[in-house]
Amino acid sequence: MPNLCLNFDFSPSISKLLKPYDYIIAGGGCAGLSLAYYLSDSTLRNKRVLIIDNDDKQRNDRTWCFWTSEPMGFDDILTRQWPSLAVIDEQGERRELLGGSPYKMIRGIDFYRKVQKKLAALPNFEFHRAFISNMGETESGAYVVADGQRFEASWVFNSCFRPRQVEKQPGRHHLLQHFSGWWIRTEEPAFQPETGVLMDFRTPQYSSTRFFYVLPLSEREALVEYTVFSTRLLHKKSYERALEAYIRATLGVAGYSVLEQERGVIPMTDQAFPQQLSPHIINLGTIGGAVKPTTGYAFLNIQKQVCAIVAQLEQEVSPLPAPLRPSRFSFYDRLLLNILQYFGEEGKPIFSRLFHRNKMGTILRFLDERTSFWEETKIFASLPILPFLRALGRVYVLTPLQYWFSGAGNTSAAKAQGNQSLLSTLQQKPALKSDFAPERGLARLKNEPMP
Repeated sequence: MPNLCLNFDFSPSISKLLKPYDYIIAGGGCAGLSLAYYLSDSTLRNKRVLIIDNDDKQRNDRTWCFWTSEPMGFDDILTRQWPSLAVIDEQGERRELLGGSPYKMIRGIDFYRKVQKKLAALPNFEFHRAFISNMGETESGAYVVADGQRFEASWVFNSCFRPRQVEKQPGRHHLLQHFSGWWIRTEEPAFQPETGVLMDFRTPQYSSTRFFYVLPLSEREALVEYTVFSTRLLHKKSYERALEAYIRATLGVAGYSVLEQERGVIPMTDQAFPQQLSPHIINLGTIGGAVKPTTGYAFLNIQKQVCAIVAQLEQEVSPLPAPLRPSRFSFYDRLLLNILQYFGEEGKPIFSRLFHRNKMGTILRFLDERTSFWEETKIFASLPILPFLRALGRVYVLTPLQYWFSGAGNTSAAKAQGNQSLLSTLQQKPALKSDFAPERGLARLKNEPMP
């Protein structure tokens, strides 16, 4: 595998090599901080660790949700957990108890503070706020360049993901799950605190898949989030208009105040990202394939990924975790991504049938990729079959033929080109303030009103 930036010429502004570390964690988000947290709880707690990120993580910039019956290291900072979930559309509401695997939420700021507090007591764990511009191999490990300084370590763990600098591989699907959420407080009781609304489809679809996500903290306080699956972002006002219409018209809330806002974008792609950028640079998180392509859930996958890496480091073997998912689930995801990307309006009836005709526990195990083949067969038998048959033809017949006749049929060369593009990501000029700033990618989907 080619090495990242192996032949890159450093500018004179890069300072002399600083002291070496055992591990460098490139990126201090969920994946990077989770790895640091579990390292500090292991026999490796005395290793010298450097965490580099351009953000000091002093604000609540996101929330993570997941479902599990297993205890984990962050149970003490759960914002809330819901014993039941509901899915709503024009046919009605499907609500079901989750049994021993409640739906859980962690706010980003609580996660950051917990990890930062733990690491502050360990002087061998260092934080460095800087923009990472380059990384590559050395004779005995790897290096990272950040704000003109070069740092070396035995291993580099990379979670830097800059979507606009990664070349899309031919024949793969590339959607965005983009959302805008308001934390609101209502003047009158409006929510059922014991039930989270996973999907509420009572909103115009505009040739895409759109729904609302409601997580109540009390009868008068909740996170209300507008989510869209599409290839392009919307104007900021489109999200705001949809949120206001849903809260007032659908939920029937007349008086409320917005306490906080959050926005985000999660890639939905079946493009394969390598587990390694080079022999001593290991990918984590989104860039390491931890995101479920068709749902965007990643928190539990990240925990499994970094725990496996820590275990391997303790055993003094190369820290390369096994693939997170059985191959048949990649096949399922590819078909659904094809439907969502090219016929987004079919997403709503597919999800509605999924939840109305199957038990919630079975669906969550399916999304966790823990179901048997027989259970998966029954799930697909409950769904509209024609969209999946058409997707099967597009993915495995039409798309290969198109690339073959266009001269792009050399899949090995295409794959190598895609990997080389990914490996050169950090060699390029720095990304702008936000890789997914809506002002740089506005879209108005079919029949959607102008903002």
